[in-house]
Amino acid sequence: FSVLQLVEALGLSLTSSQPHTRARGVQLLSEVLQECYGNLTEREVEVLIAFYENRLKDHYVVTPPVLQGLKALTRCTALPTGSAVSMLRSLFQDVHVQVKLDIIRIQNYFNESTELKGLGADFVFGFVQSMDGERDPRNLLLAFQIAQNIINRGYDLGKFTEELFEVTSCYFPIDFTPPPNDPHGITKEQLIQALRAVLAGTPKFAEFLLPLLIEKLDSDVQSAKLDSLQTLCAFNVSVLILLFSVVIVSLQVFQTSSEKIESAGLAALTALTSCLSRSVLNSDSEDSLSTFLDVVLKDCKHHLCEPDLKLVWPSAKLLQAACSASNRASHIIAASAMPSLIEQYNTRTQNHKISVCICPVSACSLAVVECAGTLAELHPAAFTTKLIPRLKKEIVFHEVCWFPFLVSTFRVFRFAGQTLLKQGDSWTQSQMVCLLMGCVCSLPRSVEVPQIDQLLSQLEEMSCSCSHPLSYTSAAKCFAALVNKRSQGDSLDSFIQRTMKRVCSELDSPSSPVRVQAFTLMIWVAKALLLRYHPLSTALTDKLFSLLDDADLGPMAAEGFSLLMSDSVDVLNRACHADVRIMYRQRFFSENSAKLVQGFNAAPQEKKSNYLKALSNIVNKLPKQVQVTELPALLSLLLEALSCPDQGVQLSTLSCLEPVLIDPPPALIQQLEALVSRLLALVGSPAMNVRIASLRCIHALSRFPILPFRARVLRALAQPLDDKKRLVRREAVQARGEW
Repeated sequence: FSVLQLVEALGLSLTSSQPHTRARGVQLLSEVLQECYGNLTEREVEVLIAFYENRLKDHYVVTPPVLQGLKALTRCTALPTGSAVSMLRSLFQDVHVQVKLDIIRIQNYFNESTELKGLGADFVFGFVQSMDGERDPRNLLLAFQIAQNIINRGYDLGKFTEELFEVTSCYFPIDFTPPPNDPHGITKEQLIQALRAVLAGTPKFAEFLLPLLIEKLDSDVQSAKLDSLQTLCAFNVSVLILLFSVVIVSLQVFQTSSEKIESAGLAALTALTSCLSRSVLNSDSEDSLSTFLDVVLKDCKHHLCEPDLKLVWPSAKLLQAACSASNRASHIIAASAMPSLIEQYNTRTQNHKISVCICPVSACSLAVVECAGTLAELHPAAFTTKLIPRLKKEIVFHEVCWFPFLVSTFRVFRFAGQTLLKQGDSWTQSQMVCLLMGCVCSLPRSVEVPQIDQLLSQLEEMSCSCSHPLSYTSAAKCFAALVNKRSQGDSLDSFIQRTMKRVCSELDSPSSPVRVQAFTLMIWVAKALLLRYHPLSTALTDKLFSLLDDADLGPMAAEGFSLLMSDSVDVLNRACHADVRIMYRQRFFSENSAKLVQGFNAAPQEKKSNYLKALSNIVNKLPKQVQVTELPALLSLLLEALSCPDQGVQLSTLSCLEPVLIDPPPALIQQLEALVSRLLALVGSPAMNVRIASLRCIHALSRFPILPFRARVLRALAQPLDDKKRLVRREAVQARGEW
């Protein structure tokens, strides 16, 4: 027989009405091809490929022997032009069962083929589908090698760049222990090296890889840290420069007041600089750190010479972030940037000198300390916003010397503050107040602040009259920190009452142009008093409850409860020596939960969402054991919150419910119908986090008496199984499996 004669002889079995009979016929043909593939002519191979491609559309039991035959044909020396593209296109289109090992192996045989570039992004998409969810280490090693070839040979990733990164990076860092007596001999190190070659292989992955590596570097798992650092080291200098370009782009965005983007970008720059600082230099090798910092300086130095532009401070922060990575980095940047700064200071007018006095990027020296007094007199704004931060970072003040230091410092603050208020320099005001806030927050409660009443009055004035958001917010925080630390007594009470009288007057006037400023001061003072159990805190929180019905400030008041219940990072925390009593959240909840329910019941329909958001913000910050105890009384409102259109309320409420569902109280079981209905409605939310949280709650409900809801839930869970986000699909699979 020739091969084609064999196909004809198998005709009856290949056209049988029984799928298993057809599969046996294909199996016989494929086994023959595995023995004689080297003797086939190009015409025979062409016919066989067409035959097998057609059989891919047959019953799924026929697919495995079809793939076996296609694997044999890939080894033919007489493979016709275009057959590689044709075979893979058919595989991607027609194979839907779990035969990933065979598909990946067929792709691997075609690794050397130049024809596959013709498939372009379609090949990348097909590969991603083949690899998605794979766990077999044999498949993974092959898949990583194919992905590396896709990258190294310049395949067009198209719009599937992120998908290719996700399908490979989900295995990072590799966590694999070979079973004893493993016949395949695949090691953890092989998988690590193969995956690293993919992740570090193209600058197109930079914007996705950088946040992943930073996240793993913050991990407590030592192997994850090591793998992240070694992956960073795998980049060549050109890719690192491109990575830095991504950081630069993100830092341009943070000028729109996004603190998260700013801190993430600066952290990324520090991590990259630190990594390059540890690289080993050979006599004939390029200095990667110097090359990298040249790009940093090129992007930043020209902004430092134009201090009127808005990019001067981001540029200074970039240089500071790079300097903080290592001594060598700080020396390189100081040597390049300082001469330019000194020249600018010597040639500019006095007004420009204030802007040019950028916080030094090199370590603070004795000469800087000696000129501090003169600089404070000649340039109070520069002293306040530029020099003191460096003094605070570089000089360790003991508590005994903080008070001489503050007496000089506060005098400068008062003088500079009065001058800047008259000039209307809101930007410098904000820098000054932010720094003052840092000084005040660092003080122990035992330190007596000099002329505190005068300082509080100026902060109150700035809080209620300034139009610059960062300035009046920082002033309010500083005011609250001083109030929280001040000794109990009539003088404190009278000062608070006088301030609150002014604040309430502004809040009660709908036409007041400073209502937002007054609200900001009120909420921070309320938090300062709540933390220390001060009796006047009740009056302020009652005022906050009344503002939930306000047409303009209602949503802001609802968010205000989150501020009251959350830990503050920069002020009013124990690290800043604030007066924080234990269980203040529980006390606030027990005293005010009834007011919240009553207000919700009495509020008009259009204002009820404010109460639901307030409830969600309060309950979400309570300890879990308190949530379980108090849930029955608030269950009706929490169910209402799940129907609220605000996605933040939905997510916060779901995060409250999930731990409670593990050990549900009887009241929750009685409301199962309403709870299931609302959770299923959120499965289709446009927000990915809401979809994930609702699926987790539905998963937890599988522990309940679920039989009446089973069919309904399974139907609803079919939709998220095809969700475009992998994390949502994973939660849907787990939840549906439990149900």
